[in-house]
Amino acid sequence: MVKFAIIPTLSVMLRKTILLLFTLFCAELVIAQEAWTLQKCIDYAFQQNIQIKQAELGLQSSEVNRMQTRASTLPTVNGSVSHGYNWGQTIDPFTNSFATERIRSNSVGVNSSLLLFNGFQQMNSLQQVDIDRDARAQDLERVKNDIALNVANAFLNVLFTEEFEKIARANFDNTAEQVERMKKLVDAGSVARGSLYDIEAQMASDEAGVIAAENNVILAYLALTQLLQMPSEEADNFKIAAPDATEIDKIQLVANPDVVAQAALNNFPQIKSAELDVLFARKSLSIAQGTRSPRLSVSFSYGTGYSGANAIATDSLNLGYLPVGQVAGSGDLVTTLNEQIFPSNFVTKSLGDQLSDNVNRSLFFTMSIPIFNGFNSKASVQRAKIGIQNAELILENNRNILDQSVQRAYADAQASLRNFRASEKSVTAAQEALDYAKVRYEAGASNSVEYTAARVRLDNARADLIRNKYDYLFKTKVVDFYLGQPITFN
Repeated sequence: MVKFAIIPTLSVMLRKTILLLFTLFCAELVIAQEAWTLQKCIDYAFQQNIQIKQAELGLQSSEVNRMQTRASTLPTVNGSVSHGYNWGQTIDPFTNSFATERIRSNSVGVNSSLLLFNGFQQMNSLQQVDIDRDARAQDLERVKNDIALNVANAFLNVLFTEEFEKIARANFDNTAEQVERMKKLVDAGSVARGSLYDIEAQMASDEAGVIAAENNVILAYLALTQLLQMPSEEADNFKIAAPDATEIDKIQLVANPDVVAQAALNNFPQIKSAELDVLFARKSLSIAQGTRSPRLSVSFSYGTGYSGANAIATDSLNLGYLPVGQVAGSGDLVTTLNEQIFPSNFVTKSLGDQLSDNVNRSLFFTMSIPIFNGFNSKASVQRAKIGIQNAELILENNRNILDQSVQRAYADAQASLRNFRASEKSVTAAQEALDYAKVRYEAGASNSVEYTAARVRLDNARADLIRNKYDYLFKTKVVDFYLGQPITFN
């Protein structure tokens, strides 16, 4: 009997041990899931965002154009090889004689050319591609800035909804305590049952508020994870880390908004990109003006070939020497060999000998002087001048927009600070009013309607405080962002 009693006991203990270990393991997994800071979210967005990847590809494309433009200043070198047959009457290029039979021909050659001068168009093109590369780099930074601001806004929205959820749960718990207390008073006959119904209705309303707050948190997290372009399997365990609550008390705005505006105008990528676009347009004008200048180039070619019609005699008869003239002054006789060649003994000259004998070299300097080209150069210059004016207007417009944005952001931050301080006072007053209403309600000196009204005023004050707190926090970070500081929360 003892034996049978021990086995179930061990089994129960074993199950309890396994359950305990499993619980501890799950708890460790939960703890191990590190909450994401704002900086981590921004870094992740930089790696995943499609707009950033497209901007990076634009920068890579600019680098390729830069490399190609630099390579265009080098000499061109091209080789050629041909092998063919000809039927019918033609002039053989290597023997300069008529041929009527099928002839095999081969040629090998290499040619090179180099542009020496074209009105400094190449030099200006080189400078232009460097400017374009720098402009695309600034475009990439601009996209990153926009993504960072959007992520920060979505991050704060999650914090905002989580704060609302905490308030909703606290209200529900508080009302639940009042329901339990009211039940006891009703059972004791101290208060009418209608008061219990009123407070139970309030608890049902608070429960609906909790559910709505939970849904808002879910939607806020969904918006943030979608902005981060996070896969669903990662988003399931995604949580953010709330910043230090005391950080808001450490925030100080710059005294003069003009300082912020000047810093933004000097450092913001959209301004630098627009300035580079102006330089790019000016180089386009220089390139267009270069089309009016003469164009000087040099070319060199080297080639040789083989012809099946190039034959030499292998048998001949020496008939002696024939006089062909006399040397002036000395009167010496000039003779030549009189050789009879037999056609039946001709053979094609070897490939090696022909390639050696048929070598041709050429070197040319070519100058092209534009005289009239349908006003193409004039039109190009005019379009380039218009492009400069348009780029300058875009730069001026970007500066105006940025200056207005900075001034508005600074004014919004100041207004948010005032709203935040006013909300703090409102919450303090509403909390005192609720405490007083609670004492009166529990003492039976007031009804649930007055208590609920005081609770609603406190809820609204808390909501305004949360909204103004995160609004002020975000807008001060925007001002810091215009100053060139990264958007981070401690």
